[in-house]
Amino acid sequence: MFRTFRSYSSSTTLAMTIVGFQIVQSVWAQPVPPMAGQLPNGEAIRVSDLQAMSGTLPMAQVTSVNGLRDVQLDSWAYEALKSLVERYGCIVGYPNQTFRGDRPLSRYEFAAGLNACLNTMERLLQENVAVLKEDIEKLQRLAQDFKAELAAMGTRLDNLETRVAYLEDHQFSTTTKLLVVTTMYFAGAAGDKTAASYIPRVNGVDVVRPAVALKDQPVVQYSTLLSLNTSFSGTDNLSVDLWTSNVTPFSSSLLGSTENVTGTYQTRLSYDAPPYNNSIGLADLIYKFQPIKNLSVFIDAVGGEVSGELLYATQPFMVFAPYTASISRFGRYDPIYYQTLARPGVAANYKFSDKVSFGAGYYGDFNAGNPQTGLFNGGNAVIAQLSLFPTDTLGMTLVYVRSYNPAGPGVAVSGQTGSLYADQPFGTSLIPPNNSNPAQIEGTPVSIATSADHLSWGFGWRPMPKLAFTGDVGLVFAHAEQDNPAYGVDKGDGATLFEWNFGVALPDLFKEGNVGTLMVGNPYRVVNQGSRDLKPESDTAWHIEAAYKHNINNNLSIQPGFLVILNPENNKSNPAIWVWQLKTQFIF
Repeated sequence: MFRTFRSYSSSTTLAMTIVGFQIVQSVWAQPVPPMAGQLPNGEAIRVSDLQAMSGTLPMAQVTSVNGLRDVQLDSWAYEALKSLVERYGCIVGYPNQTFRGDRPLSRYEFAAGLNACLNTMERLLQENVAVLKEDIEKLQRLAQDFKAELAAMGTRLDNLETRVAYLEDHQFSTTTKLLVVTTMYFAGAAGDKTAASYIPRVNGVDVVRPAVALKDQPVVQYSTLLSLNTSFSGTDNLSVDLWTSNVTPFSSSLLGSTENVTGTYQTRLSYDAPPYNNSIGLADLIYKFQPIKNLSVFIDAVGGEVSGELLYATQPFMVFAPYTASISRFGRYDPIYYQTLARPGVAANYKFSDKVSFGAGYYGDFNAGNPQTGLFNGGNAVIAQLSLFPTDTLGMTLVYVRSYNPAGPGVAVSGQTGSLYADQPFGTSLIPPNNSNPAQIEGTPVSIATSADHLSWGFGWRPMPKLAFTGDVGLVFAHAEQDNPAYGVDKGDGATLFEWNFGVALPDLFKEGNVGTLMVGNPYRVVNQGSRDLKPESDTAWHIEAAYKHNINNNLSIQPGFLVILNPENNKSNPAIWVWQLKTQFIF
């Protein structure tokens, strides 16, 4: 059957398959309702008649219109088409379905009307509706006389469709989309006292921060993210994220600017990120574009700590969100990523296929805007990641990071997920707060310059739609970049750190879209020490966590959860510390 003339314009003898009507393979039995009684002579054509006269229909001896520039109102062709339009309703638009031509038509205009009638006749034949023999003869003659215009129209339609398809593929208008994520937290900590921070030495231990009474009053906290996403080409994205919160982290003091709540970074929840004092800060300024197919480039003017927590998409290396719905900093990501998060830098990721991609990036100092340090003269981290997807339900990552932090409070080898000793394995000095700086309310731990080689293997596996497993194993080789005589550390000394975790996710638990999570693991601890006066940690902290995220609708969810740290700070002398939360999140 023919659909529109352009589908057979390569052989203008569509002219046609309606001429011979070899396209008709069924018996017409149903007359045209309600016009059958109005048809002159009432003679209906049937398949047997069409097959018998295929290609042999006699034509009336009328003057040819092939050479006419326009089709005049009094021409045979015009009258023939007009009768078809009024009889079969080929062209609609007037209330009484009449064809009101009041001027001559160009041959292409006429061909457009003829094509409409051809399509209508096709539909009628497909529906077993009877068609008059004389009308078939008219169509045969018209198709023959206007075959060139019909063919040209088909070509024009093909060209037009090609152009429309191109425009649809490349259509774009610069639009900024606003996403707002507002979260309220009802949370608290419980335990006998805060964790004491130790540095194990060959001859005893040094207590960097002693235990004190744990502040266990429940709190109400909030955070708000305003994410502005703009595309300039349709394949790029500029993300500008503003962040504010009143969060006091459930941890030891962060760089002296927050209170010491639990005495350890191991109890940090996933959502705490500066600023903490109700001020508004630029959390992320990230531009992503694709210079060539399958290659994505990320430029981070302000690093992606916040967007990594709430949006994920701006992070080039977190390919399968291994800890969806985790409430802890340790469970939120593979801890290796904290070496690059929140740093400015550039990264690229190339997708070789649906099963393999490779990414690499360079991230500079947190204070890269300061000309004294810049992007290359302070702390930095270089990352490379191979992502493998052997099956549709299994993903794996192999990640390497080379990090360097100059002497000071920024040394955090474990990404503030392990003990203080794991963060600063070559000795810590607690600098008392500066009374002239009201923002510094606690002592600040500082360390000598330290570099490290970080290795990690992570995986995500979903063997069943409602069951998934995630986890990672991390190994760090830290290196002292200067002497620290107070702890017997020589430049070049090394220390080894180790961590692992394993999680179970239960998607669609109790309701579609909900998820329950369980996680257990050992945060980073020092397992080998090369300095002459220091030794490894002998005890191991245990991280146990459970949470349930319930989606009330697409814009509102609640998530109760808790975590407990046994042997916090990798020391069995410290009592267990519990942290719980009830998180309510609005997304719009």
